[in-house]
Amino acid sequence: MKILAIYFRSGSGISVIYERIFCHLAKHATVDVLSDMALHDELEGVRKVYSVPMSRRMQSYYRKFLRNFGAVPISKWWSRKAEKVVAKDYDIVIAFMASSQLTPAVCGSYIAEKLGCKFAIYSVDAIPGPGGWTKPREFRGKMRVVGKYFAKADYVASSNKHMLEFQLSTFKHKQGLRSNVLLTPSPDKVYNLPVSNEKLILYTGSLYGLRNPNYLFKAFKRLLVKYPDARLMMVGIKLKLRDMNTILTPEELRSVTIADHTNDLVPLFERARVLLDIDADREKDPFLSSKIITYLKTNRMIVCETGRITPSREMFAGYNTIIQCDHNEDSLYEGLVRAIEMGAVEQDYSEREPVIKAFSIEEVGGIFWCDLQELVR
Repeated sequence: MKILAIYFRSGSGISVIYERIFCHLAKHATVDVLSDMALHDELEGVRKVYSVPMSRRMQSYYRKFLRNFGAVPISKWWSRKAEKVVAKDYDIVIAFMASSQLTPAVCGSYIAEKLGCKFAIYSVDAIPGPGGWTKPREFRGKMRVVGKYFAKADYVASSNKHMLEFQLSTFKHKQGLRSNVLLTPSPDKVYNLPVSNEKLILYTGSLYGLRNPNYLFKAFKRLLVKYPDARLMMVGIKLKLRDMNTILTPEELRSVTIADHTNDLVPLFERARVLLDIDADREKDPFLSSKIITYLKTNRMIVCETGRITPSREMFAGYNTIIQCDHNEDSLYEGLVRAIEMGAVEQDYSEREPVIKAFSIEEVGGIFWCDLQELVR
Protein backbone atom coordinates (compact mmCIF):
# COMPACT_ATOMS: atom_id res chain seq x y z
CA MET A 1 0.00 0.00 0.00
CA LYS A 2 1.19 3.52 -0.83
CA ILE A 3 0.09 6.34 1.47
CA LEU A 4 0.43 10.11 1.25
CA ALA A 5 0.09 11.81 4.66
CA ILE A 6 -0.57 15.56 4.67
CA TYR A 7 -0.14 17.83 7.69
CA PHE A 8 0.87 21.37 8.63
CA ARG A 9 3.87 21.67 10.93
CA SER A 10 3.80 25.46 11.40
CA GLY A 11 2.15 26.61 14.61
CA SER A 12 1.18 23.12 15.73
CA GLY A 13 2.59 21.18 18.67
CA ILE A 14 0.44 18.22 17.64
CA SER A 15 2.70 17.62 14.62
CA VAL A 16 4.94 15.43 16.82
CA ILE A 17 1.98 13.10 17.40
CA TYR A 18 1.25 12.88 13.69
CA GLU A 19 4.88 12.08 12.95
CA ARG A 20 4.78 9.11 15.33
CA ILE A 21 1.77 7.79 13.42
CA PHE A 22 3.57 8.24 10.08
CA CYS A 23 6.53 6.22 11.34
CA HIS A 24 4.28 3.47 12.65
CA LEU A 25 2.37 3.18 9.36
CA ALA A 26 5.71 3.11 7.52
CA LYS A 27 6.39 -0.28 9.17
CA HIS A 28 3.57 -1.73 7.08
CA ALA A 29 3.27 0.46 3.98
CA THR A 30 5.13 2.88 1.72
CA VAL A 31 4.54 6.29 3.31
CA ASP A 32 5.29 9.72 1.84
CA VAL A 33 4.68 12.89 3.83
CA LEU A 34 3.63 16.34 2.56
CA SER A 35 4.08 19.38 4.79
CA ASP A 36 4.31 23.17 4.72
CA MET A 37 7.73 23.15 6.40
CA ALA A 38 10.98 21.27 5.98
CA LEU A 39 11.77 18.64 8.61
CA HIS A 40 15.06 18.86 10.46
CA ASP A 41 14.90 15.25 11.65
CA GLU A 42 14.40 12.17 9.55
CA LEU A 43 11.11 10.30 9.94
CA GLU A 44 12.05 6.66 10.44
CA GLY A 45 10.74 4.43 7.67
CA VAL A 46 9.13 7.25 5.67
CA ARG A 47 10.13 7.07 2.00
CA LYS A 48 9.90 10.73 1.02
CA VAL A 49 9.10 14.04 2.70
CA TYR A 50 7.75 16.77 0.41
CA SER A 51 7.99 20.33 1.68
CA VAL A 52 5.92 23.04 0.00
CA PRO A 53 6.48 26.19 2.06
CA MET A 54 4.26 29.25 1.95
CA SER A 55 5.86 32.64 1.48
CA ARG A 56 5.74 34.98 4.47
CA ARG A 57 3.15 37.05 2.65
CA MET A 58 0.94 34.01 2.10
CA GLN A 59 1.40 32.93 5.72
CA SER A 60 0.28 36.38 6.83
CA TYR A 61 -2.85 36.22 4.66
CA TYR A 62 -3.52 32.67 5.78
CA ARG A 63 -3.44 33.57 9.49
CA LYS A 64 -5.54 36.69 8.86
CA PHE A 65 -8.38 34.84 7.15
CA LEU A 66 -8.17 31.52 9.01
CA ARG A 67 -10.58 32.57 11.76
CA ASN A 68 -13.62 31.96 9.55
CA PHE A 69 -11.84 29.51 7.26
CA GLY A 70 -11.77 32.31 4.70
CA ALA A 71 -8.28 31.06 3.89
CA VAL A 72 -9.71 28.38 1.59
CA PRO A 73 -8.49 30.15 -1.61
CA ILE A 74 -4.97 30.12 -0.17
CA SER A 75 -5.40 26.45 0.77
CA LYS A 76 -6.47 25.68 -2.81
CA TRP A 77 -3.46 27.58 -4.17
CA TRP A 78 -1.15 25.57 -1.88
CA SER A 79 -2.88 22.33 -2.92
CA ARG A 80 -2.24 22.96 -6.61
CA LYS A 81 1.44 23.61 -5.88
CA ALA A 82 1.67 20.47 -3.74
CA GLU A 83 -0.05 18.22 -6.28
CA LYS A 84 2.64 19.02 -8.83
CA VAL A 85 5.50 17.74 -6.65
CA VAL A 86 4.12 14.56 -5.04
CA ALA A 87 4.09 11.09 -6.59
CA LYS A 88 1.08 10.00 -8.63
CA ASP A 89 0.52 6.40 -7.51
CA TYR A 90 -1.01 6.51 -4.02
CA ASP A 91 -3.71 4.13 -2.81
CA ILE A 92 -4.84 6.52 -0.11
CA VAL A 93 -4.33 10.17 0.87
CA ILE A 94 -4.72 11.03 4.57
CA ALA A 95 -5.29 14.56 5.88
CA PHE A 96 -4.16 15.08 9.49
CA MET A 97 -6.09 17.98 10.98
CA ALA A 98 -6.52 20.16 14.05
CA SER A 99 -8.89 23.04 14.77
CA SER A 100 -6.81 25.65 12.95
CA GLN A 101 -5.71 23.45 10.05
CA LEU A 102 -8.19 23.07 7.23
CA THR A 103 -5.57 23.05 4.45
CA PRO A 104 -4.66 19.33 4.78
CA ALA A 105 -8.32 18.45 4.09
CA VAL A 106 -8.53 20.85 1.13
CA CYS A 107 -5.29 19.49 -0.30
CA GLY A 108 -6.03 15.86 0.50
CA SER A 109 -9.42 15.90 -1.21
CA TYR A 110 -7.91 17.66 -4.23
CA ILE A 111 -5.04 15.20 -4.69
CA ALA A 112 -7.19 12.13 -4.00
CA GLU A 113 -9.71 13.28 -6.60
CA LYS A 114 -6.92 13.89 -9.12
CA LEU A 115 -5.46 10.43 -8.53
CA GLY A 116 -8.77 8.60 -8.14
CA CYS A 117 -7.72 7.10 -4.80
CA LYS A 118 -9.23 6.88 -1.33
CA PHE A 119 -9.33 9.94 0.93
CA ALA A 120 -9.16 9.79 4.74
CA ILE A 121 -9.26 12.42 7.50
CA TYR A 122 -7.91 12.11 11.03
CA SER A 123 -8.68 15.07 13.28
CA VAL A 124 -7.58 15.54 16.89
CA ASP A 125 -10.13 18.34 17.36
CA ALA A 126 -13.85 18.79 16.83
CA ILE A 127 -14.05 21.14 13.83
CA PRO A 128 -15.57 23.65 14.31
CA GLY A 129 -15.57 23.71 18.12
CA PRO A 130 -19.17 23.15 19.34
CA GLY A 131 -21.28 24.64 22.10
CA GLY A 132 -19.57 27.92 22.91
CA TRP A 133 -16.06 27.17 21.66
CA THR A 134 -17.02 29.02 18.47
CA LYS A 135 -19.36 32.02 18.13
CA PRO A 136 -22.72 31.08 16.51
CA ARG A 137 -22.20 33.01 13.27
CA GLU A 138 -18.63 31.81 12.95
CA PHE A 139 -19.76 28.26 13.75
CA ARG A 140 -22.32 28.23 10.94
CA GLY A 141 -19.77 29.55 8.45
CA LYS A 142 -17.18 26.99 9.44
CA MET A 143 -19.74 24.19 9.35
CA ARG A 144 -20.45 24.91 5.68
CA VAL A 145 -16.76 24.96 4.79
CA VAL A 146 -15.75 21.96 6.89
CA GLY A 147 -18.72 19.90 5.75
CA LYS A 148 -17.77 20.36 2.11
CA TYR A 149 -14.41 18.63 2.57
CA PHE A 150 -15.43 16.02 5.14
CA ALA A 151 -18.21 15.01 2.74
CA LYS A 152 -15.53 13.90 0.25
CA ALA A 153 -13.88 11.54 2.74
CA ASP A 154 -14.05 7.75 2.51
CA TYR A 155 -12.87 7.45 6.12
CA VAL A 156 -13.07 9.80 9.11
CA ALA A 157 -11.40 9.29 12.49
CA SER A 158 -11.50 11.44 15.63
CA SER A 159 -9.58 11.20 18.87
CA ASN A 160 -12.48 10.09 21.10
CA LYS A 161 -16.03 8.76 20.84
CA HIS A 162 -17.76 12.02 21.75
CA MET A 163 -15.74 13.95 19.20
CA LEU A 164 -16.42 11.42 16.45
CA GLU A 165 -20.18 11.54 17.11
CA PHE A 166 -20.10 15.33 16.82
CA GLN A 167 -17.93 15.33 13.69
CA LEU A 168 -20.14 12.82 11.89
CA SER A 169 -23.11 15.12 12.53
CA THR A 170 -21.49 18.04 10.69
CA PHE A 171 -21.54 16.77 7.10
CA LYS A 172 -23.43 14.66 4.57
CA HIS A 173 -21.76 11.26 4.47
CA LYS A 174 -20.28 9.84 1.32
CA GLN A 175 -21.79 6.46 0.45
CA GLY A 176 -19.86 3.71 2.21
CA LEU A 177 -18.16 6.10 4.66
CA ARG A 178 -16.09 4.32 7.30
CA SER A 179 -15.26 5.89 10.66
CA ASN A 180 -13.50 5.04 13.91
CA VAL A 181 -11.99 6.40 17.10
CA LEU A 182 -8.21 6.85 17.06
CA LEU A 183 -6.98 8.00 20.45
CA THR A 184 -4.16 10.54 20.46
CA PRO A 185 -1.07 8.36 21.03
CA SER A 186 0.85 9.23 24.18
CA PRO A 187 4.62 9.61 24.65
CA ASP A 188 6.39 6.38 25.63
CA LYS A 189 7.99 7.80 28.78
CA VAL A 190 6.65 6.57 32.15
CA TYR A 191 7.53 8.54 35.30
CA ASN A 192 7.93 6.44 38.45
CA LEU A 193 8.77 9.01 41.11
CA PRO A 194 9.13 8.97 44.89
CA VAL A 195 6.22 10.25 46.98
CA SER A 196 6.32 14.04 47.23
CA ASN A 197 6.51 15.66 50.67
CA GLU A 198 5.08 18.90 49.27
CA LYS A 199 1.36 19.66 49.09
CA LEU A 200 1.82 21.02 45.59
CA ILE A 201 -1.03 21.05 43.06
CA LEU A 202 0.32 21.31 39.52
CA TYR A 203 -1.52 22.43 36.39
CA THR A 204 0.37 22.34 33.09
CA GLY A 205 -0.53 23.80 29.70
CA SER A 206 -2.76 26.59 28.50
CA LEU A 207 -6.11 27.81 29.82
CA TYR A 208 -8.26 29.14 27.02
CA GLY A 209 -11.76 29.17 25.62
CA LEU A 210 -14.29 27.60 27.99
CA ARG A 211 -11.77 26.33 30.53
CA ASN A 212 -12.61 28.33 33.65
CA PRO A 213 -10.05 28.48 36.51
CA ASN A 214 -12.28 30.36 38.97
CA TYR A 215 -13.66 27.22 40.67
CA LEU A 216 -10.05 26.19 41.26
CA PHE A 217 -9.12 29.53 42.83
CA LYS A 218 -12.15 29.42 45.14
CA ALA A 219 -11.43 25.81 46.13
CA PHE A 220 -7.76 26.62 46.70
CA LYS A 221 -8.72 29.53 48.96
CA ARG A 222 -10.56 27.06 51.20
CA LEU A 223 -7.74 24.55 50.90
CA LEU A 224 -5.28 27.04 52.42
CA VAL A 225 -7.41 27.13 55.59
CA LYS A 226 -7.05 23.35 55.99
CA TYR A 227 -3.47 23.16 54.65
CA PRO A 228 -1.63 26.49 55.11
CA ASP A 229 1.42 24.91 53.42
CA ALA A 230 -0.49 23.96 50.25
CA ARG A 231 0.85 25.38 47.00
CA LEU A 232 -0.63 25.86 43.52
CA MET A 233 1.62 26.02 40.46
CA MET A 234 0.33 26.75 36.97
CA VAL A 235 2.82 26.29 34.14
CA GLY A 236 2.44 27.55 30.59
CA ILE A 237 -0.69 29.67 31.06
CA LYS A 238 -1.19 33.28 29.97
CA LEU A 239 -2.49 34.40 33.32
CA LYS A 240 -1.22 37.02 35.75
CA LEU A 241 -1.47 36.90 39.52
CA ARG A 242 -3.46 40.13 39.38
CA ASP A 243 -6.15 38.22 37.43
CA MET A 244 -6.79 36.21 40.61
CA ASN A 245 -6.88 39.05 43.12
CA THR A 246 -10.67 39.28 43.06
CA ILE A 247 -10.76 35.78 44.62
CA LEU A 248 -7.43 35.39 46.44
CA THR A 249 -5.96 37.92 48.84
CA PRO A 250 -2.37 39.19 48.40
CA GLU A 251 -1.30 36.88 51.23
CA GLU A 252 -2.99 33.87 49.60
CA LEU A 253 -1.39 34.70 46.26
CA ARG A 254 2.01 34.04 47.84
CA SER A 255 1.06 30.37 47.70
CA VAL A 256 0.48 30.55 43.93
CA THR A 257 3.18 30.34 41.25
CA ILE A 258 2.63 31.18 37.58
CA ALA A 259 5.48 29.91 35.42
CA ASP A 260 6.38 30.01 31.73
CA HIS A 261 6.17 27.02 29.46
CA THR A 262 8.88 24.42 29.97
CA ASN A 263 9.91 21.41 27.90
CA ASP A 264 11.06 19.53 31.00
CA LEU A 265 8.18 18.81 33.36
CA VAL A 266 9.93 16.05 35.32
CA PRO A 267 11.31 18.33 38.10
CA LEU A 268 7.78 19.70 38.57
CA PHE A 269 6.21 16.23 38.56
CA GLU A 270 8.72 15.23 41.25
CA ARG A 271 7.56 18.08 43.49
CA ALA A 272 3.84 17.73 42.78
CA ARG A 273 1.51 15.62 44.84
CA VAL A 274 -1.54 16.32 42.67
CA LEU A 275 -1.81 16.83 38.89
CA LEU A 276 -4.79 18.92 37.83
CA ASP A 277 -6.81 18.92 34.61
CA ILE A 278 -9.61 21.38 33.80
CA ASP A 279 -12.13 20.68 31.04
CA ALA A 280 -14.50 23.17 29.42
CA ASP A 281 -17.06 24.65 31.82
CA ARG A 282 -19.91 22.74 30.19
CA GLU A 283 -21.83 19.61 31.16
CA LYS A 284 -21.37 18.16 27.66
CA ASP A 285 -18.13 18.59 25.72
CA PRO A 286 -16.21 16.44 23.20
CA PHE A 287 -12.65 17.50 24.07
CA LEU A 288 -10.10 15.46 26.02
CA SER A 289 -7.06 17.51 27.04
CA SER A 290 -3.69 16.23 25.90
CA LYS A 291 -2.12 16.91 29.30
CA ILE A 292 -4.11 14.16 31.01
CA ILE A 293 -2.57 11.64 28.60
CA THR A 294 0.85 12.60 29.99
CA TYR A 295 -0.47 12.67 33.56
CA LEU A 296 -1.63 9.05 33.25
CA LYS A 297 1.97 7.84 32.99
CA THR A 298 3.07 9.70 36.13
CA ASN A 299 2.57 8.07 39.54
CA ARG A 300 0.70 11.01 40.94
CA MET A 301 -2.92 11.55 41.95
CA ILE A 302 -4.96 13.23 39.20
CA VAL A 303 -7.86 15.57 39.82
CA CYS A 304 -10.01 16.23 36.76
CA GLU A 305 -12.61 18.99 36.78
CA THR A 306 -15.04 17.98 34.06
CA GLY A 307 -18.67 17.94 32.93
CA ARG A 308 -21.16 15.08 33.20
CA ILE A 309 -20.99 13.99 29.54
CA THR A 310 -17.33 14.17 28.54
CA PRO A 311 -14.56 11.83 27.39
CA SER A 312 -12.82 12.21 30.76
CA ARG A 313 -15.92 11.29 32.75
CA GLU A 314 -16.50 8.18 30.67
CA MET A 315 -12.91 7.05 30.16
CA PHE A 316 -11.75 7.34 33.78
CA ALA A 317 -14.91 6.28 35.61
CA GLY A 318 -14.18 4.11 38.64
CA TYR A 319 -10.47 4.91 38.88
CA ASN A 320 -9.22 5.27 42.46
CA THR A 321 -6.22 7.43 41.52
CA ILE A 322 -8.15 9.74 39.17
CA ILE A 323 -10.64 11.88 41.05
CA GLN A 324 -13.39 13.41 38.92
CA CYS A 325 -14.98 16.65 40.09
CA ASP A 326 -17.91 18.71 38.86
CA HIS A 327 -17.60 22.32 37.79
CA ASN A 328 -18.15 23.82 41.22
CA GLU A 329 -16.12 24.93 44.20
CA ASP A 330 -17.37 22.30 46.68
CA SER A 331 -16.72 19.32 44.42
CA LEU A 332 -13.25 20.55 43.50
CA TYR A 333 -12.33 21.32 47.11
CA GLU A 334 -13.36 17.84 48.26
CA GLY A 335 -11.47 16.24 45.37
CA LEU A 336 -8.28 18.18 46.11
CA VAL A 337 -8.42 17.30 49.82
CA ARG A 338 -8.83 13.62 48.99
CA ALA A 339 -5.99 13.72 46.43
CA ILE A 340 -3.61 15.47 48.84
CA GLU A 341 -4.32 12.90 51.56
CA MET A 342 -4.03 9.90 49.21
CA GLY A 343 -0.92 11.29 47.50
CA ALA A 344 0.94 11.44 50.84
CA VAL A 345 1.52 7.66 50.59
CA GLU A 346 2.34 5.34 47.70
CA GLN A 347 -0.73 4.29 45.71
CA ASP A 348 -1.35 1.40 43.32
CA TYR A 349 -1.33 3.03 39.90
CA SER A 350 -1.52 -0.28 38.01
CA GLU A 351 -5.25 0.34 37.47
CA ARG A 352 -4.22 2.78 34.73
CA GLU A 353 -2.38 0.17 32.66
CA PRO A 354 -5.32 -0.73 30.36
CA VAL A 355 -5.99 2.89 29.43
CA ILE A 356 -2.25 3.59 29.04
CA LYS A 357 -2.09 0.66 26.62
CA ALA A 358 -5.08 2.04 24.71
CA PHE A 359 -3.16 5.32 24.18
CA SER A 360 0.05 3.61 23.03
CA ILE A 361 1.29 4.10 19.47
CA GLU A 362 1.25 0.32 18.99
CA GLU A 363 -2.45 0.13 19.85
CA VAL A 364 -3.53 3.29 18.00
CA GLY A 365 -1.31 2.62 15.00
CA GLY A 366 -2.51 -0.99 14.83
CA ILE A 367 -6.17 0.07 14.70
CA PHE A 368 -5.39 2.69 12.06
CA TRP A 369 -3.48 0.22 9.89
CA CYS A 370 -6.30 -2.34 10.04
CA ASP A 371 -8.82 0.35 9.07
CA LEU A 372 -6.71 1.48 6.10
CA GLN A 373 -6.36 -2.09 4.85
CA GLU A 374 -10.14 -2.52 4.96
CA LEU A 375 -10.59 0.81 3.19
CA VAL A 376 -8.51 -0.04 0.13
CA ARG A 377 -9.51 -3.70 -0.05
